[in-house]
Amino acid sequence: MLKQFCIKILSCYQYFISPYLGSTCRYYPSCSEYSKQIFLFQNPLVAVWKTLIRIFSCNQFFEGGVAYPQVSLKIQSHFSNPYLINIQYWLIPNKPQKYNFKNIPNGISLNLQIQKVFIIKQHSKASCA
Repeated sequence: MLKQFCIKILSCYQYFISPYLGSTCRYYPSCSEYSKQIFLFQNPLVAVWKTLIRIFSCNQFFEGGVAYPQVSLKIQSHFSNPYLINIQYWLIPNKPQKYNFKNIPNGISLNLQIQKVFIIKQHSKASCA
């Protein structure tokens, strides 16, 4: 509930306030989009902490640049055709995960390990054209 409330506040900020401020963020994705993605995948308290760190580093003393959100998740590998499903976010592993083939009967991993991943938002083909 807190997570959804914070995401709604960030969406309102992006829709009503951010267009009037112009592009002032030194990072990609912007601090508000970074915060939304962190709130989607992380505990709200951790998300607030990471958001504050990001906002405090968004000033002239830091270089900025591309900084995708990074979270720790237990994820299971899914292999399918990306054109057949609607993908909203790509979860890119920070380091390759080592699987033990004894733990993967029929391609399903029984022991899911916590893995650090970067969150990259999928953009529609219409916005890329």
